[in-house]
Amino acid sequence: MYDRDFLIWLHERMEHVHQESHLVDYMHKLRAIIKRTPPKQMTPNAMGKNNLEELKEELGILKG
Repeated sequence: MYDRDFLIWLHERMEHVHQESHLVDYMHKLRAIIKRTPPKQMTPNAMGKNNLEELKEELGILKG
């Protein structure tokens, strides 16, 4: 699945399954990211991390 299609799916799931309002700031941000994501960009699923904490550690993002 292309990245933009996945982000659209994620937005729709947040709005229709989890009842998130399309008016909140993070949904605006997600739509801005969708708009700027190239239509044929595809990120591989396999990356070797099992959770977000491992990924944040690899990226050097400190815990809040």
